[in-house]
Amino acid sequence: MQAKPRRLAKRTTAIIVIAIVAIVIVSGGGTYYYINYVAPRPISCTLPSGRDAIKVGFTISLTGTYNVEGSKSLAGIEAAACWINSNGGVTVNGKTYNIVLDYHDDASSSSNISPLYTSIITQDHAQFLLAPYSSGLTGTAAPLAEQNNLVMLSHGGSSDSIWTKGYKNVFGVLSPASTYFNNAINWLKANHLGDKLAFLHSDDSFSTTASVAASRYAVQQGLTVVYNYSYPSMGTQDLSTQLTAAQVAGADDLLGGGHYADGLKIVQQLSSVGWTPKFISLLVAVTEPQFQQQLGGAANLVTGPSQWETTVTYSPASAQTAGIPWYGPTESQFVDYYSKQANAGSPTYHSGEAGAAILVLVNAIHNANSLDTTAVRQAISGMHIMTFFGQFQVDATGKQSAHSMVLVQWQNGELAVVAPAIVTSGTVKYPYTGS
Repeated sequence: MQAKPRRLAKRTTAIIVIAIVAIVIVSGGGTYYYINYVAPRPISCTLPSGRDAIKVGFTISLTGTYNVEGSKSLAGIEAAACWINSNGGVTVNGKTYNIVLDYHDDASSSSNISPLYTSIITQDHAQFLLAPYSSGLTGTAAPLAEQNNLVMLSHGGSSDSIWTKGYKNVFGVLSPASTYFNNAINWLKANHLGDKLAFLHSDDSFSTTASVAASRYAVQQGLTVVYNYSYPSMGTQDLSTQLTAAQVAGADDLLGGGHYADGLKIVQQLSSVGWTPKFISLLVAVTEPQFQQQLGGAANLVTGPSQWETTVTYSPASAQTAGIPWYGPTESQFVDYYSKQANAGSPTYHSGEAGAAILVLVNAIHNANSLDTTAVRQAISGMHIMTFFGQFQVDATGKQSAHSMVLVQWQNGELAVVAPAIVTSGTVKYPYTGS
């Protein structure tokens, strides 16, 4: 792996929205597939003719609480599918297929998951599934994959609890939530063992799993936790009382958060309570370019865990060194396909993990030489490969066991990879100053 600084893409000053609706009529089914593109940089990814479709169904959060993460995820899925279809498609028993995406906006609401996935499965007749974004929504969709015996790849749900239900068809692409803060804790142990920690996190399953595991890990590493509190994942607007309580408890550092909206809120409200922690590490939000764009100087020196950054480069040579097969586009090829989508912005780890989910699925179909669920499931269970996103391998429960995470920090308008040392493009700047 090799690291290099990442710079933000310039924001478009004028956006003209053009919706191009691609309608594909499936014989006898009357199923429609909608693909929306935005000017002025439409992606050119025409499906090669003369091929049947392998239909991959899923919901994604294009509106609601998770719209930032969901939009990035969809762009990553479309980039990977475009690369596959443009580079030979999927061959099964000598016949070549296109990957066709059948997706619906779930509006970030769990109440939409069951009816939408039921429709995707029973009316659209999807052959394979991707999970929704977030652990909560994935937890609602997973039983439907089991009940209908369809393979489901989870790209945006990492809560460890997903893989305690005995599912045979649900597989994780990203590292489990219980490991998200390990790099931050390891850095604090090595450099500021005397710091006292506060955890303030959303009560959704992902954020709770990540923060509770991190709190325990911190104590195991000899650090002191003086405050630990959760807040409702939906509807919480004011966290000033909790932030003040953490400060009064004597905390030096603040870890936690949840998703984009509340991570943004935490940093915005720190100044209102007059607390400047020495070290901040927040889930999800920090990796999004909008975080720095909306916060400006307040984002500087905030850290967060990331599943993948474009600055950490995996390659066929890396795979050869590791002694495992390589599949899919290189990092630069993925970014190129991604960048052809208008208004997609810079790819984030949500883009990478979602794109990797499609690549893992297609590699399993290739290895199985079959579209049969049992054959593909067995192929995934026995797979150990490398993609641009890193290594993929799952344990007996379907939980990812080979992928590595990194710690990132905003430094002067750039997102630097600061841990672990083997892949860094910079070093952790300490303390946080709030500007």
